[in-house]
Amino acid sequence: REGSPTGLRYQNHVSLGRTIQLFARLTTRDRAFWFLGPATYRDHVGERPMAITWELEHPLPGDLYATFAAAAA
Repeated sequence: REGSPTGLRYQNHVSLGRTIQLFARLTTRDRAFWFLGPATYRDHVGERPMAITWELEHPLPGDLYATFAAAAA
């Protein structure tokens, strides 16, 4: 939730001096994750669960971007 300790930690990670490192997988069946790098909290919607928008510090390479875009479509 937005006001939970975890929700607040995500929202305020920069002021708390913490870095978020994102990992993602294409499907829930995949065992392997891709390391997407450091990210910064930008926004969220909802409460249970919170859908968080992150801004990656480094853009994804074109082929990886295309792979994730196809999986999200």
